[in-house]
Amino acid sequence: MNTIIKKTCACLIVAILVCVTMTGCGNRVDKNGSQKAEDGRSYGGLVEAQAGDKVSTVFFDCTVTQSQKCGTYQFQDGLYMAGDGKTYLVVTLEITNTYDKDLPMSITDFTLDYSEKEDKTIVTGYGNSELGSNDFMDNVFTLKQGETIKKSILFTVPDRAEYILCYKEYYEDKFEGDSYEIRIVPEVLEPQVTTESTEASSQDAETPTEETATEEAGEASDENTEDTQEALDDTGIIEE
Repeated sequence: MNTIIKKTCACLIVAILVCVTMTGCGNRVDKNGSQKAEDGRSYGGLVEAQAGDKVSTVFFDCTVTQSQKCGTYQFQDGLYMAGDGKTYLVVTLEITNTYDKDLPMSITDFTLDYSEKEDKTIVTGYGNSELGSNDFMDNVFTLKQGETIKKSILFTVPDRAEYILCYKEYYEDKFEGDSYEIRIVPEVLEPQVTTESTEASSQDAETPTEETATEEAGEASDENTEDTQEALDDTGIIEE
């Protein structure tokens, strides 16, 4: 009788150990390293993709449709040089809300990483607020359920052959989901990328009339020139 009890206990211990090695009995890690929380939400995974791939997060589908870089950029108040060893990088994204409700979003949801990065600072970009162009992403906006937008982000970064656009899922209750990294190999433009050329390449964006664009640029210039100048204090203006 004692022998039977001992064998039963031994089998139970083995079963428990098997469950532990499988990350909690039923909480298996998938190919991206993602696990499931008790409420079914995924977390801890890393999805890697290339520019041009459709990346499906829990909230939206996202595709990097274009990326361009150059050493100078035409801002509202003049032509600026990126600085020694740096470049201006314009990344264009197409995003579709696939969630079951409207999504509050921010331009800072998308960050940039690159090789030989010296510190752990988060690299964010500039959008409509700084550049005064509707083809660029607003700093804060709401993506309505089912809505698709095509917007660009401008980064000032060290000049590299390729970059990584990063996104991580954050829920309203501060639960952190999976992470996403999209490899970007930008097209090199000479001599410069301009707001006007970016607008022309965005076929799906609304094209304002010349009169409207002039009024908007004037208003944005008055409001944002000071902030933009401060944010770009490591660049040099080469033409007004």
